[in-house]
Amino acid sequence: MGRIRLIEWGRLVRILGSSNYCIEVVDARNPWGTRSVRLERVCSRYGVRLLIAINKIDLVPSDVAWGWVRVFENEGFEAVPISARNRIGTLRLRKKLRGIARELGRVAVGVVAGVPKTGKSTLINILRGRHGASTSPYPGSPGYTRHHTIYRIENRVYLYDTPGVAPDARDPVEKLIRIYSPEQLPDPVKAAVMLIERVLEHNPNAFLEAYGVESRDAYEILEYIARRRGWFEKTSGEPLIENAAISLIRDYHAGKIRFWIKPPI
Repeated sequence: MGRIRLIEWGRLVRILGSSNYCIEVVDARNPWGTRSVRLERVCSRYGVRLLIAINKIDLVPSDVAWGWVRVFENEGFEAVPISARNRIGTLRLRKKLRGIARELGRVAVGVVAGVPKTGKSTLINILRGRHGASTSPYPGSPGYTRHHTIYRIENRVYLYDTPGVAPDARDPVEKLIRIYSPEQLPDPVKAAVMLIERVLEHNPNAFLEAYGVESRDAYEILEYIARRRGWFEKTSGEPLIENAAISLIRDYHAGKIRFWIKPPI
């Protein structure tokens, strides 16, 4: 059905059990919707130090990014705002990892985890200083991490790169669009409609800015995209809104649709 591979919790728990720290990568546009409370609880149970990397801050205003930092800090977590792609904040994160190794007085072994396509492998590439873990902005594409691999970041600092963990069920939109590749969603139109409605709640002009469409009706937006790109059914001439739905979800993953959720503070 096209469901992308997620790490088995038993295997992740074993990795965490032999680690000193965990970097949970979340999407700055929707940090709560892309976090894993289950992962955070496992880290707490095993005494694994948790750092939350709020990634893709290049897609949100600075005050939004730092607002989410305060939200997580108020929950008792360490949080670092970063843009792995643009190398923003990664030096601050690297310094934290060095600090952990110094505090331990020995080798620090960590895990990079999070829901699919929050930028885990991109972050590891930057921390390593060279490309070693392949990356891609779309779930289910060839760059998706299919197994865990350990990388040496620098002296006495190591990181496991793992496949994604399932998003928490409390956010059905993010869960649906991140556990399936866009092309293999069971119902891409339904998923796109859910996503459009979510985006419009927080930015009513998002699709005017992205595609030039003034309508705020999800189906009209999809039909507009299909017509604009020349996607029509050969026999009936009807616009192929399923193609438009897949394209829109891909654009969301690539950061082409202006959207973020403001922190509740």
